[in-house]
Amino acid sequence: MSKVKSKFVCQVCGYESVRWFGRCPNCQSWNSFIEITEKKQGFNNRESKENLGVYRLEDILNYEPVRLKTGLTGFDYVIGGGIVEGEVILLAGEPGIGKSTLLLQLAISLDKNDTRVLYISAEESLSQVGLRLRRLNSGDKLNIDFVSERDIENILPNLENSNYSLIIVDSIQTIYSSEFPTSPGNVVQVRECTSKLVDFAKKNNIAVILVGHVTKEGDIAGPKILEHLVDAVLYLEGERYHDLRILRVIKNRFGPTNDFILYEMKENGLFEVEDISAKVIENRNTNVSGSIIIPIMEGTKPLLIELQTLVSRTNTSYPRRITSGIDLNKLVLILAILEKKLNISFSDKDVFVNVVGGIKISEPAIDLGLAFALLSALINKPFPSDMVAIGEIGLGGEVRTVPHIERRLKEAKKFGFNKALIPKDSKVKSYEYNMNVRTITDIGEGIDLVWGEKWRS
Repeated sequence: MSKVKSKFVCQVCGYESVRWFGRCPNCQSWNSFIEITEKKQGFNNRESKENLGVYRLEDILNYEPVRLKTGLTGFDYVIGGGIVEGEVILLAGEPGIGKSTLLLQLAISLDKNDTRVLYISAEESLSQVGLRLRRLNSGDKLNIDFVSERDIENILPNLENSNYSLIIVDSIQTIYSSEFPTSPGNVVQVRECTSKLVDFAKKNNIAVILVGHVTKEGDIAGPKILEHLVDAVLYLEGERYHDLRILRVIKNRFGPTNDFILYEMKENGLFEVEDISAKVIENRNTNVSGSIIIPIMEGTKPLLIELQTLVSRTNTSYPRRITSGIDLNKLVLILAILEKKLNISFSDKDVFVNVVGGIKISEPAIDLGLAFALLSALINKPFPSDMVAIGEIGLGGEVRTVPHIERRLKEAKKFGFNKALIPKDSKVKSYEYNMNVRTITDIGEGIDLVWGEKWRS
């Protein structure tokens, strides 16, 4: 016997309550609660016990999930070797970054291996998808099924007992369920539609990829409720007006979460970049103040990035601090340390920081390189073109070690860098890398080594 249950849900943040509120206690939004009626199906205790599958852990100890190889080497690598049957993947990213392009390439690659794929587009029409398909396909005959539908109640019943290996839903914000009286993209709709797709994937052992746009607040498909429902979260990032894209693994129940792959956007699709460091620093100008090369770690891979800074006299009462590719708070912190420990002032200067190529980095190993780039731009003296700087800077101006110093130095040496500044407690021997490796304890000591004790002049 079914029971009817009523609850109130905030349309902004998804907060649930048994009674109506004029103002949401969670997100403080006014008049955002709507009433949702749910039907709870009754169950028979005997049937429930008989249908419950119970396994011994010893029996599943050596179980290996069956993976679907997509044919895209980099994509298979970052998700752990292929898509697991019944896995639900969320591909997130800002609008226009290339999510649909990547998934259409994936569908074409699977189709060449005689794998059945269904592409559900709730955003674009047949003609729009056809235009993209003509750019990506070289003229081969395709057997990919395509559906343009938004109602989840019309989609799922027609997929029961289907022989698809992968279903792509583009995007989850435009799919809706007629059971709930809210508009598509609403928190309730996104959560409920995702739950139904997850249930379908697990029941039928069919992999599902959901596209989720990043909102203006930086959340994936609204508040980050989807990350807890899916098995893996992939994030495609980059600048829309740059040709480089990074596919990161944010969450993965079937593989590692510390890997990434770099793509280059071209007219006929996304192409994997094999030598990442060479691509990032290929157009570097070696005699410009404010520019420095920093070896960073992206997942398990060392990568060289170019960091550029510009320091100029301000014309306003409040000097500007603008960053692209790093956190603004990181810049503010390094500026405060330099002003306090070196007795120099940036209070009358505008400061701009940019990571070349549209790459976003957050690891603390860039602190030392960022400090040198800022000082180089301030005193208008180039940082040595054959030197790299690696290290985290503490609030006292001390330089602290970071993980994987050896791998970073090997990557720098590979591209012709013969000098390096690293923290003193790194325990690295320079002769092992055929480099002039200098160790420092604080930022002031490092500046003396680079520009001499009369660097202020």
